[in-house]
This record gives sequence, C-alpha cells and structure tokens, in this order.
Amino acid sequence: MSAFDNTTSQATILARMAATRAELLAANHVNTSIADARRGTHSSVFQEGPLFLQSPYAGLIAGALIAGTILGPAHLVKTAALRGLTPWITRTIRSLTGR
Repeated sequence: MSAFDNTTSQATILARMAATRAELLAANHVNTSIADARRGTHSSVFQEGPLFLQSPYAGLIAGALIAGTILGPAHLVKTAALRGLTPWITRTIRSLTGR
C-alpha cells in the first residue's frame, strides 16, 4: 500500500465521519425541538430553587440536620460512630486480614 492510498483512505474515512457527525447533530436538533414543543416551554439551563435543594442528597442532608437538632450533637456523634464508623472499620480490617 502506498502513501497515496493511505492518504486517500484517510480522507475517505474523515469525510464519512464528518457526514455522520452532521447527520447526528441534525437528528439531535430535531429531537430537541420536538421535545421542547411537547413540553410547551424551553428548558432553562439553570434549575430553579435554592442550591441546597438541587443536590441529589438533599433529603439525606435534611434528615441529618433534623436528627442533629432532635438528638443533640453529642448523641448524634455517638450514634454515627456506633452504627456507621465502627462496622466500616471492622469490615475494612477483616478484608485486609483475609478473614
């Protein structure tokens, strides 16, 4: 295979890639337009509401804050250590020792 054949093959592949990319972009634009038309509004880039409510862990954070308020910091730390930290340390040591 000569250098000319390689250049021709590469140019052909690049042309196909460009055509495929253009088709995908056009299809994506059509799909986005259809979805926007069905919703009746254009989606905004920014979500509305406070930043802490946009977190995927907003419920967990709220629960921890409520539990901390009800139980108090000392009891909350003790409970977290007994229920979470101690079993995690135990599992880690067992896995490291091969038991």
